[in-house]
Amino acid sequence: MIDHRKVKSGIRLLPFVVLLTVGGCGGKSLTPISASRQDAIKYNLSGIKAEARGDRESALVDFNESLRINSAIENTDGMVVALVNISRVNRYKGETGAARNAVDRAIDLITPQSPLFSEVAYEKSKVSLQSKDPADAREWAVKSLSVEKGSRRGSRLNLLARILYLEERLADAEEKAKEALALARKAGLREEEANSLRLLGGIFTSAKRPGEALEAYKQALSLDKALGKSRKIASDLRGLALLHVALNEPEQTMRFYQRAYAVSLNDGDVESAAGDLLKMSQLYEKMGDKAKAERLLSERDALLKRSEKR
Repeated sequence: MIDHRKVKSGIRLLPFVVLLTVGGCGGKSLTPISASRQDAIKYNLSGIKAEARGDRESALVDFNESLRINSAIENTDGMVVALVNISRVNRYKGETGAARNAVDRAIDLITPQSPLFSEVAYEKSKVSLQSKDPADAREWAVKSLSVEKGSRRGSRLNLLARILYLEERLADAEEKAKEALALARKAGLREEEANSLRLLGGIFTSAKRPGEALEAYKQALSLDKALGKSRKIASDLRGLALLHVALNEPEQTMRFYQRAYAVSLNDGDVESAAGDLLKMSQLYEKMGDKAKAERLLSERDALLKRSEKR
């Protein structure tokens, strides 16, 4: 059985694929699990725990060891699981080439009939999106969606909607995001519901529908606060900042960037916090307050230097 769990990471939530032992059903005896498979599972779970601590290097070591053990016993499903995990960690590190290599190896090991195919295609789509290849990302998102019939269908629709949004196909993006939203609400998947609403906020902003954008972002923010998802709270606040940019309301824009900065800084997301300082500096520059603009740039430089020393 394959269980898709969401693991709380110091960096972000990662939907790692976890390979679990399988037992018999209908009164049949349990299938024995070899020592080698148990070791492979142990290293996979250890990698997940390392990622949850924010220790990506250790996570990669563990996932690669799981891959080695599964390869030695030709456990194809285990190899695919390890490769998808390796791809995800590398993608979040910004190592797109390494991520692509891992997920392409996984694709070579399975067919569209595999129960793992949807997850592999989903990861391939995200790697292609990070590689700035939206056409390929869209192709793999469609493939993932075409075989996904379970509770993860909403996440596939949201990914496709995001790609369509980036391609400026706003009507198509809205349709898919609304479909994902309906599925998430029906299934009671609040995190996926928030993802749909956040995406719709961006779509409505681009479509110059500020009232709908504001409502979508407010609903997403409320859900993310209830779930305690700091990174996503910050994303909601940045979306609201961009909405007020579109409305030419600099004071409101600044307020939301300040809130996003505070959330990210306290969550340890230095890169995003530094980005907020840059946006605020640029906004002060545009407003004619060069002193504040320069102060925020200096604050940003100091923040990044402190981060490097750690």
